[in-house]
Amino acid sequence: MPISLSEFKKNVLDQLLDLLWRQWTALGVSGYGLSEESRVIDPEALLLLTLTVARYDARLFDEVLDWLEGNGNFMNVQRLRNLVTQSGFHAQAELSAVAERLGRKSSVALKWKKLATKYAQKEESPLFFMKDGRPMPTPKECDEIFRRHGLLRPSLQTRGLSRPFPREGMPTLLLRLRALFGVNLRCEILCLLGSVDEIHPSRIAKSIGQGPRSTQNVLVEMVHSGAVQVRSSGREKLYALAPETLDKLLRPNGLTPWVNSVPLFRALEILWLGVSDPKRQELDALMLASEWRRLAKEIGPLLGDAGLGQPFRGALSFPGEKYYEVFVEDISKMLALL
Repeated sequence: MPISLSEFKKNVLDQLLDLLWRQWTALGVSGYGLSEESRVIDPEALLLLTLTVARYDARLFDEVLDWLEGNGNFMNVQRLRNLVTQSGFHAQAELSAVAERLGRKSSVALKWKKLATKYAQKEESPLFFMKDGRPMPTPKECDEIFRRHGLLRPSLQTRGLSRPFPREGMPTLLLRLRALFGVNLRCEILCLLGSVDEIHPSRIAKSIGQGPRSTQNVLVEMVHSGAVQVRSSGREKLYALAPETLDKLLRPNGLTPWVNSVPLFRALEILWLGVSDPKRQELDALMLASEWRRLAKEIGPLLGDAGLGQPFRGALSFPGEKYYEVFVEDISKMLALL
């Protein structure tokens, strides 16, 4: 007996929320206990996925806003815009509403103000949903900032319990580099170089969600520091950290456990939007199997770019509604790896 769509949706949501809570807790968000994260966390990709999935967990959504009010200066706002444009992240109105709120906080205001007018939606809709998909009731007096972006929610009062991000540990490496060198492209490049022996510039740009030309130009400049070296291989150039340079910071225990979070989190967002689409509640098992085949084809390449290989077994090998069960099993195994 295949798992029901509602149960599958619940399992996916629980796994995604657990991942988001773990990562935000490692960055200093209050309320989830100890985090076991050991990988470098990508805060921009994490925020964009959170703004979509945390609409089903209002507490997480607001705790992240609380964290941003104290740590928002270390976020790369230009990179957020690039990721929305290049990778197609869905949470655009949510991002603008958050940016407008942060634009009113004196400690983080200036960098967020332009983003506050970048995206909007004309039709009003509830911001939060219950886990079964029903919209949360909206009060008569909604938060005016979010309402201007078409999102209805109760007035927001953050608790001020989130902490500054920890000054040690691998999860906060990217944020700590930004605190040291400033919020710029070099910090993402250094994190990625710490995770590999050597790498081509185009792969760096794709992995960190930045433009190829700007990435190449920065790499050329970084070579002059002596901390980054370049090697020619045929017509290609491969970049690497110079031996032992910055190893204590970037590779305290060997190669940095960096995950390509941009394609990974975009794939997870597409997965959640597909699974939670209310239109699929009306489909029978055969039609759902067809939908899952399409979804697997869409997110499979992104998961491959994220370093997860090919998590989906060949759809053609499982005819008819049999693929429904196969897809559910493959997704469950993939989420368990996170």
